[in-house]
Amino acid sequence: MAGVRSSVGVAGLSAALLVGLLVGCVAHAEDAEKRERQIGEAAADREEYVGQLVVFDAKQISLAKLALEHSQDPQVRQYAKKLLEDHQKHLKDLETWAQSKRVEVAAVDLSTTNAQGTGGSGSAGVQKGYDERKVGVDKRLDKAIEDAKKDVGELQGKEGKDFDKAFLSRVVDDQKDGQELVGDGLDTYRADATFGLLLNHTNNLIDQNLERGKQLEKVVD
Repeated sequence: MAGVRSSVGVAGLSAALLVGLLVGCVAHAEDAEKRERQIGEAAADREEYVGQLVVFDAKQISLAKLALEHSQDPQVRQYAKKLLEDHQKHLKDLETWAQSKRVEVAAVDLSTTNAQGTGGSGSAGVQKGYDERKVGVDKRLDKAIEDAKKDVGELQGKEGKDFDKAFLSRVVDDQKDGQELVGDGLDTYRADATFGLLLNHTNNLIDQNLERGKQLEKVVD
């Protein structure tokens, strides 16, 4: 009887160990899938942030071009020219960085409805997390583009001093929003030294354009 009890005890222990291993494997698999999904979600979030920067650049470029068409004030035109050059260069630098990191950059055209881009890639878990998060990302970027188009459109019917005032007010407000956007990126992506340098450069340009815009608001009657 003692031998029988010993045999049962060994069998029970083996079964318990097997169950424990299976549970551990399942938990490990679930953790791995969770991590993969988080990677996909983070990739979509980064694309959204880059997309917001692209919309910011595209809007300032559109506003600057509009000012060069409508304004007759030499100071406003000079300011618009610098704004145009700054944001065209920044957009190019952003695209160069994104290409080196294999980050999707939405092609934003304020004359169309939304941003055009391609999907992400990776393992099934990463792709699932990316695809699920990307739905909200696309909606928010579309909303940002529509808002930018509306702001630009409001200036198209103005001329002379009315245009100059509206243009400067719009750009100054946008540069303030740009400061917040860049600040968020510096906090979130502080581990990426290359991106950090790009954002710091962006922040300097924004500061310069913001201060110059405020100065012009005081002298343009």
